[in-house]
Amino acid sequence: MSVCKGCGAPIDWIRTTEGRNMPIDPEPVFIIEGGGTDRFITDEGAVVLGRMARPDEESPALPVGFVPHWKTCPNAADFRRRR
Repeated sequence: MSVCKGCGAPIDWIRTTEGRNMPIDPEPVFIIEGGGTDRFITDEGAVVLGRMARPDEESPALPVGFVPHWKTCPNAADFRRRR
């Protein structure tokens, strides 16, 4: 586990299917696929679109993924690539 240089929060890393390392929040979440436009990353590095399941919706039958850390980091803009 690593620590975010922007906010000090613990982060993990997943290699995406494109071969890039992406920082993620370490706690897995249940995902409602197609229920939203948020992006989540699976253990295999695939991107899943949907929304985070509410506690009353959580089920072992749902896919599990991770929230990209840029979604929760208050200083994420400091790390975005300039185009």
